[in-house]
Amino acid sequence: MDTTIVEKERAINDFYQRARLKINRWFEKGNMNKKSGKWTDRFVQYLLAFPDLIHLMIKLFTDRGVSSKVKGYILLVFTYLLSPIDIIPDFIPVAGFIDDLLVLVIILNKIINSADEEMIKRIGKHWAGEDDVFEKVKEITSVMNELSAQLPKSLYKFMKSKNEINEK
Repeated sequence: MDTTIVEKERAINDFYQRARLKINRWFEKGNMNKKSGKWTDRFVQYLLAFPDLIHLMIKLFTDRGVSSKVKGYILLVFTYLLSPIDIIPDFIPVAGFIDDLLVLVIILNKIINSADEEMIKRIGKHWAGEDDVFEKVKEITSVMNELSAQLPKSLYKFMKSKNEINEK
């Protein structure tokens, strides 16, 4: 392998790890709560996995041993993430990334569930997160399922309260 490619990859990984450390420090200082309020505490730990999951998807997409079918799924994720049209707009602090995380985790969960032993090894090799990738995806999927079940009820209550205010 060409040494310049190895050096570039090392620099990218170093940059990624440095960025991850900065995000963790920023969160530990409580800056997220200052920006978005206390309600986000439950989901922020999963949003902190977002860069790790993006990193994993990029690594899998560029891995020559990954099937074109899996790369197609990853391309769908990137298309949604880069699209200006979102279920929850990205400018809303924290909440704006919940739908992005949901789409990413659903597709990654599909990839994992249909993966053979070789693909499982590739996923483990490319994972840069602190926790076990498979446990993290299960955990996030569970919470996102719970959130998606509660979201319609929350929107209904919000709309109902707005109508009551307008009627007065």
